[in-house]
Amino acid sequence: MDKKPLNSHYDSEMDIFAVWLRQPDEVLCVEPEEGIVLRIDANTDEFVGYTILDFYRRFANQSPQLITLPLVPEFALSPLRDALQCMKESR
Repeated sequence: MDKKPLNSHYDSEMDIFAVWLRQPDEVLCVEPEEGIVLRIDANTDEFVGYTILDFYRRFANQSPQLITLPLVPEFALSPLRDALQCMKESR
């Protein structure tokens, strides 16, 4: 699979982590699990990103390399794993 450029942002005050490939004009949001929101391009049905609420609280005790999310392509998990690893190293 081709590598796709991913953007990510962690808001430590709100404990929210977001990852996106692009920002389409119209987005459908799907919540396969409470606190995990997938963003889908409404015109193409393409996965374009996800948001995780309570990010650190949810994943603090997990190994970053073992984290998976429902319906999220494997290539899109790198920012999540990297962010969690950095957070664990800084604590």
